[in-house]
Amino acid sequence: RAAPFVLIFAKMLKGPLLMLAGDVAGSCAWGGHIILSGILNEQADEVQACYLGVGFEVRKRSSIGDWTTLTLTRI
Repeated sequence: RAAPFVLIFAKMLKGPLLMLAGDVAGSCAWGGHIILSGILNEQADEVQACYLGVGFEVRKRSSIGDWTTLTLTRI
C-alpha cells in the first residue's frame, strides 16, 4: 500500500527475480532505483534483459566472485 517506492532491494535467485519483474516495476517509482543481487554471473544477462523489458535501465553492474549485482533505474 505504500508503493511506489524510490528504492527496492532484492537478494534472490534468477527464478524469483524473473517471476517478480512486473510486480517490482509496478512498485518502483519513476526515477526510482532497484538493486538486484544474488544473481549468478552466467544468469545476469537474462535477468538484466528481463528488467530492461519492464522499463528499467542499467546504472551499474558489478561482479564479485561468482555473483553479480545490478543497479537499475525506472524510466
